[in-house]
Amino acid sequence: MTTAINNNTSGLFSSTQLQKTNQSLLSSLEKFASGNRITKAADDASGLVIADALGSQARGFGISIRNANDAVAIAQVADGALGQASELITSIRVQALQAANASQSPSSREAIQSNIQKSLEQLNSLSQTTTYNGQRLLAGGFTDKTFQIGPTAGETTTLNLGSIQPQQLGDEQLGTLAEVNVLTEEGAQAALGIADAALAQVDAMRDEVGARQNQLNSTISNLATSRINTLAAESVVRDLDLAEESTNFATMESLNKAQIFAATQANSSKKNVINLLQGLF
Repeated sequence: MTTAINNNTSGLFSSTQLQKTNQSLLSSLEKFASGNRITKAADDASGLVIADALGSQARGFGISIRNANDAVAIAQVADGALGQASELITSIRVQALQAANASQSPSSREAIQSNIQKSLEQLNSLSQTTTYNGQRLLAGGFTDKTFQIGPTAGETTTLNLGSIQPQQLGDEQLGTLAEVNVLTEEGAQAALGIADAALAQVDAMRDEVGARQNQLNSTISNLATSRINTLAAESVVRDLDLAEESTNFATMESLNKAQIFAATQANSSKKNVINLLQGLF
């Protein structure tokens, strides 16, 4: 083997290999610190693209679940108010039945009419005060409301809530709840028909709300399952296999020590040449 002092190729080679190993060790430490197999595009460019897409989709599922839960909450608030409205209308009907009896005097019918009026005022107040996030739900303005219940465009559902205002409930021919007048037997009979029609309208609203709730609950369940599966798929691509990386790290540590030893030996050979020259002169 040629002995030279101008170039230390063995030392340069050992130094280059040591630098590469140190970079690998640093990269491994970054992976340990983050828990991710892919910490930068250089680790796995195609894997990074796939993982980012899956992560974005999973976050979309999460937001969609929140949106659907908002819709469920609105439906629940509306259903509770509709239940109260049904009770008020039933009370009006019962009182109309009382007023329809011939045993009632003009003064007792006036008392019944006064009670009916109070129920109508409560019903109107209910239509104005049933709100969600500042929006009136049962005043006639909450129609064709769209909820984004999927991670992609077009995955929506709509919710329509009618009005429970007395002037909006009743029979087209007999009149509305706001027009109920039981001061006469004929008026009391008409009030029964109006109350029956109003109850049918409220029941139809509750049926729509209940069906929408069931649909939304089913959607939420499906979204939750899809989110879990998507996160699992992202984990397979992005997350670090600690056992495998620990093995790689241990191997690189051993290699690092060997390369340090090799670099030291290469420098020692050059020192031997210098010692030899010092002996000659």
